[in-house]
Amino acid sequence: MLAVLHRKEYSYHTLDLLIKDAHEKGITHSTLEATDMGRPLYKKYGFVLMKCEMELKDENTL
Repeated sequence: MLAVLHRKEYSYHTLDLLIKDAHEKGITHSTLEATDMGRPLYKKYGFVLMKCEMELKDENTL
């Protein structure tokens, strides 16, 4: 259990550092694609679920 809590704290801290660095560089908007496993972390940080995500899996179809 302790390892899971430590991993979550590390993940949150890493995300926080990345977002703060982006803001220092003038980036004011961030989007990401989240797995089911990662979604709670991003929601905790303040990201909101987008309804219109799309992904092209096979680029050879173009």
